[in-house]
Amino acid sequence: MLRVFGGVLSMVASMAAAQDLRFVSTDGDLFAFEENRHGAVLTALPSDGAAIIGTPGQRLTRSGDIVYLGRSCDAFSERFGGGSWRWTDGGFIVFFGATRLSFPGQVIDLQTGQNCRQ
Repeated sequence: MLRVFGGVLSMVASMAAAQDLRFVSTDGDLFAFEENRHGAVLTALPSDGAAIIGTPGQRLTRSGDIVYLGRSCDAFSERFGGGSWRWTDGGFIVFFGATRLSFPGQVIDLQTGQNCRQ
């Protein structure tokens, strides 16, 4: 019985680890997360935005847009250009000049060599 229970726990842990990590911006944009050796890649996923938390017509990104977050607190997007990102006590924010992508109440687990705290 103990072996069966241990096997079930192992299977559940594997399934949880295999789930995609996603983030939702204040604009209602849904992003898939992928970590690589340079940092992270956030890819905007298809969504209607309003069904999550945003309002239609005010979304900053389109499906397929990619935002790169570097381990040295830098950021890049083809749509917005170069920028930076910071952890805050209430989530994380990506800055592209006057444009901000905010992810309130969400923690991004990205090991950096610098203090990306605001």
